[in-house]
Amino acid sequence: MLCLYVIIVFGLEMSEFPHSITLTVPFGDSKLAQIAKESLQVDSELSSDKVNRTISVEGANLIVTYTATTLRMLRVSVNGFMDSLILVSRTLEAFA
Repeated sequence: MLCLYVIIVFGLEMSEFPHSITLTVPFGDSKLAQIAKESLQVDSELSSDKVNRTISVEGANLIVTYTATTLRMLRVSVNGFMDSLILVSRTLEAFA
């Protein structure tokens, strides 16, 4: 069974994208984390002028960093991403 928990780190810096969040999502192994990355990476941000996203894999962890111009844009983007992450996690649990 795939256990999903997220470690969240908030940041605030003076730049064009002053609001940020980093999500660390542990998977069972690096292969599952890589599959999740490849599945989630295909969806680009709709407001790329207001939100940036980077996705990487470190060991068995999926690392997702968002930066945004406003807290509202950060919240909306992360909420949408979490819906997709839950779908990918459940799919991996069922078929991997």
